[in-house]
Amino acid sequence: MAASTYSPLPAFDELLHMAKQDPAALDRLQQKLNQELIDAQSDNEGRKAIQQTLFRLQSEQLRYKAPLVRLTRAYQLMLSEMSRMQDALELLCKTQKPQQKPCATILPFKQKEKDP
Repeated sequence: MAASTYSPLPAFDELLHMAKQDPAALDRLQQKLNQELIDAQSDNEGRKAIQQTLFRLQSEQLRYKAPLVRLTRAYQLMLSEMSRMQDALELLCKTQKPQQKPCATILPFKQKEKDP
């Protein structure tokens, strides 16, 4: 398996501690990991799509204050994005059917001439 190009994620207990004691540090970690994900994209379309998704997610997070509502909205957004990507992948698979090679021309065998 190839080595990950992303920073390692801290242990769950450490993330929980950060969320309770130092939310700003948790936000900085999230921003750092998001930026690594964006930077790892090889094309501008990939970067743009990730940035748009992150913007939508952050907008939803700012709109609601209750943690359960924020979690539910984030989950709904991710489901929507996964569904959109699945639809795009299915469309891509349908449009990229292998091209059929032209049928071969069958040549008749020459009949041997009979010796007199």
